[in-house]
Amino acid sequence: MAFKFPAENWEVLLNPERSEWQSVEVFLKAVNPSENEVWVDLGCGPGYFTLPLAKRVKKVYAVDLEEKMLEVCEMRAREEGIENIEFVKCEEDRIPLPDEIADGVLMANLIHELIKPKEFLSEVKRISKPAAKIVVIDWHPLPSPAGPPLEERIPKEKAIEIMEDNGFVLEEDLDVYPYHYFLVFKNLQ
Repeated sequence: MAFKFPAENWEVLLNPERSEWQSVEVFLKAVNPSENEVWVDLGCGPGYFTLPLAKRVKKVYAVDLEEKMLEVCEMRAREEGIENIEFVKCEEDRIPLPDEIADGVLMANLIHELIKPKEFLSEVKRISKPAAKIVVIDWHPLPSPAGPPLEERIPKEKAIEIMEDNGFVLEEDLDVYPYHYFLVFKNLQ
């Protein structure tokens, strides 16, 4: 069974110390999103990446399985006056968004939570424009100050295999975080 982060502990995901080892600025610099792009933040949680990303792009779809996470993300967006985020509840095997809507898709700390990776990634492919960037950030299976149990973490090589087996092509493997791998794939349809 895949490890699922408990939604009631959402505040942990906004701990200021997180920026020391998983900086949003590093993410934004690496993917360099433009103001005319539409992004989908899958497993958005309370909006750690969502809100800063929304300040740089045309629109962000904040997608999560947990209603509580979406509520917190929406509350935080309202508090910051951010209006270009749409909040979407998904299922393990269904992302209720139109085909080819995304210029970019972020899957941060998510791949280790997937119960149905083939079905989920089929949906990622469907919602992504041809040549869209698919960013996978997840935990190395090494001791760290936070994160899922070590035995639940997916090694980078396995994450690459999962993505490539589902029709994505690795473009970049960035070594920018101490406890996470940062992979950029292209959607080739």
